[in-house]
Amino acid sequence: MAAEIWDLYDASGRRTGRTMLRGEEVPQGMYHLVIHIWPINSRGEFLIQRRAMSVQWKPGLWAVTGGSAITGEDAMTAARRELLEELGYDAKENEIKRIACLRRSNSFCNVFTIKLDCPEESFVLQEEEVSEVKWCDGNKLLRMVEDNMLYNYGDAYFRMLLHYQRTHP
Repeated sequence: MAAEIWDLYDASGRRTGRTMLRGEEVPQGMYHLVIHIWPINSRGEFLIQRRAMSVQWKPGLWAVTGGSAITGEDAMTAARRELLEELGYDAKENEIKRIACLRRSNSFCNVFTIKLDCPEESFVLQEEEVSEVKWCDGNKLLRMVEDNMLYNYGDAYFRMLLHYQRTHP
């Protein structure tokens, strides 16, 4: 697998023209783009994925679909690429909605949703990164976080996500 190159951004979210290699430490005061995509079905359930045991970060843990933008990508382009790579779903730009951009310690986390009504078995999983997917409701998501089965993105993050899901059925 070729090394990923990430664009670096300043604290205002502007591309600086500098880049870094994935795995390097993000320089102090710099940020990179992170993408989260939450598929939501007509029952209000979220699609989550179990990370493959071969991945470096959090193997075997349930998480959101996503990753980091590579150099030259904007958040939407990266979201569409991640959906296609990890789930085999070729989303159109008008299907995906950005619901938040959160500045974190060394990243801008762009949170997207997409309305999907596909059975779990219809997704074509990227075996190197994803071992399985499943639909679950918001209460199940929170229980999985409490049980350390789903990555904990933070209380404020989940409140934002569940508020969006309740107000945009």
